Amino acid sequence: MKSLKIPILLSLSLALAQGAKAKQPVEQLDALVVESSPLETKLNQTTQSVGILTGDELDKARGNTIAETLSEVPGVSQTQFGPSANRPIIRGQDKFRVKVVQNGTDTFDVSAQSEDHAVPIDPLLVDRIEILRGSSALLHGGSAIGGVVNVIDRSIPTDVEPGVSGSLLSTYSSVDEGFRSGIVGFAGSDKFSFQINGFIKDYNDYETPSFYKEDHHNPGVFEGPFSVVSNSHGESQSIGFGGAYKMESGYAGLSFSNYENDYGVPGEHAESDTLIEMEKDRFEFRSEIEIADSEWLNAIELNFGYSDYKHSESGFEDEGAGPEWHTHSTYLKEGFDTKIALGHSIGNFDGVFGMHGVFDEFKIVGEESILGGSSKDNLGNDDPQNPAISSEDSSRIALFLIEQYDLSDQTKINGGIRVESFDRDYTGTSDRDDELFSASGGVSHDLSEIWNISGNLSYSERAPDTAELYSDGGHHATESYDVGTSTLDTESATSIEIVLRKKIGNVTGQVSAFHTKYKNFIFLEDTDTVRNGEGELADDPGDDLILGNGDDEFVSGEEGLAEKKYESADAEFQGVEFEIDWLAMQNQGWDLLLSAYGDMVRGKNKTEGGNLPRIPAARIGFGFEIQQEKLDFGMKLIHSLKQDNVAVHDDHSEDVTEAYSLLSAFASYDINIGDNVGTLFLRGNNLTDELAYNHASVLKIHAPHAGRSVEVGLRFDF
Repeated sequence: MKSLKIPILLSLSLALAQGAKAKQPVEQLDALVVESSPLETKLNQTTQSVGILTGDELDKARGNTIAETLSEVPGVSQTQFGPSANRPIIRGQDKFRVKVVQNGTDTFDVSAQSEDHAVPIDPLLVDRIEILRGSSALLHGGSAIGGVVNVIDRSIPTDVEPGVSGSLLSTYSSVDEGFRSGIVGFAGSDKFSFQINGFIKDYNDYETPSFYKEDHHNPGVFEGPFSVVSNSHGESQSIGFGGAYKMESGYAGLSFSNYENDYGVPGEHAESDTLIEMEKDRFEFRSEIEIADSEWLNAIELNFGYSDYKHSESGFEDEGAGPEWHTHSTYLKEGFDTKIALGHSIGNFDGVFGMHGVFDEFKIVGEESILGGSSKDNLGNDDPQNPAISSEDSSRIALFLIEQYDLSDQTKINGGIRVESFDRDYTGTSDRDDELFSASGGVSHDLSEIWNISGNLSYSERAPDTAELYSDGGHHATESYDVGTSTLDTESATSIEIVLRKKIGNVTGQVSAFHTKYKNFIFLEDTDTVRNGEGELADDPGDDLILGNGDDEFVSGEEGLAEKKYESADAEFQGVEFEIDWLAMQNQGWDLLLSAYGDMVRGKNKTEGGNLPRIPAARIGFGFEIQQEKLDFGMKLIHSLKQDNVAVHDDHSEDVTEAYSLLSAFASYDINIGDNVGTLFLRGNNLTDELAYNHASVLKIHAPHAGRSVEVGLRFDF
């Protein structure tokens, strides 16, 4: 069916790619289509930098998590809290500024609140992933002020041909002795289509090159060598099904999935075998109806997602009679996200008016509730700034309008606004209401049939998250005691971006430059103080404490939880990204492709001076690929530069992260089994077995990059 033909703005976060493979760089950018519900355009006409993984490129990049899968996309890195829990970082921004959505709607997880919380989406059976670098607040609100990752699957199958089809994927990796298998099947008729899918994963603690780490209780004393990251194992599984009814004027479809993920938490407390047990039930409904013979209303699109999320954090504790398994805390969240978009086309104007509502309930129970309101001063008095919060009910209701005007065949102008009311009802303290506004505008101009230049200007607002306002509790996984600031004001960002693209030819690619200025940028500041599990401060600044003795008493010379407090300051982000593909040689039967990419971002604290913490290091990468009819082989080298632009605190600074290079290779061979096609593949990562640390990780000294690994697998389509 025909979709609404409205070019995407820099806020568009539901983009998809259809039928695009990096192994076909000739006219690559001209062929890529960026789609959404309800908007779509060609990639070469977008006014914002967009990254897309689909087809063969997605298969080659598919990792253990969504963030790992995207970690080599320009402008994207990962928090890397072990192999199970990591989130994407876009242009140096993460947590509450980068939104991960599933088929365009919220997943209602708590991955943004702490680095050890996983994103409840597995990449094994994902069809395509789209990344919008920069503000995407028009469609998703302030939580997308830094960018959006939209994970697309075929849970509602609208493009299934009559008959039965499907695919099977199974892999084994040597670095963690991990087995991963998944299957998706489709059945279709003229009017109905159905799908069913499922996967299982099981992996052990992963291996790394030998490394040393500082003794937690004896500063200056180093332990090691270690060749395995303890408590980094995990297992997960999922099952789902869905269907769609196809009409002449559109479709309507419904899906359900259940996802479970149990994984260990590495780090200083790995010896206690801390485990997170996660479960999510999810329903989705999508529909698109075209309306003929109308300009004012030519299409209606509805996107609805509901999730019921739960995870528990458990470990062994000494109760006097010996270690016993104990649940520290349980996170509960459920909600629904719905968008209604009304499209129109009047003269040279194409546009969409939309309504967006997000409603959720959230609470944390247990000893490690970060909203517990338990912090005390060194006299044992409660902190009045952080009351105990037992639950939160929130509602976000927004209206948005996006318009495009075709100035000529070569030039397109677009703009949009969003107004949002964000209301939160708390149990334990007064409610909070925020009124938010976002706007953007952009121009896309074809310099020729080959070249395109585009630019964007945006203004976005984000309300502080509840964790930023009222955190008050210890978190052993991150080895920190997080403290919120209830007086934090709305965060705002003004961004400008310029993108230059070469659309067609043997050489294609793009380069982008961006600059973002924040007012009231919220971040975790190390206060250079220590608390125990009860939130008590040391009697003397020189005293630390020992945890796990039952009383969490302060003992001089022992270490507790480092206090980190949410503060705000004016900030600035700027950087560049590039990616180039070159079809260097075409011979009868085989092709040679060369590629290069790089990125760099700087984050500055403009109020206090210096750098913002945990900004990813600059990178540059090179690769080649040889393609034949059935055989595909290639190698890639990615060099991460030394990161010495570090944040400086009162008494100390971030550790400098040394440069490293990671060499990888891949090979695949297509086999025909009757009328079906299978692909055998082999992938090697970190082939030189180099010890490498991710500067953006809070766990980098405890969980370096994985060592040399070989992965074998089979994909079978039927």
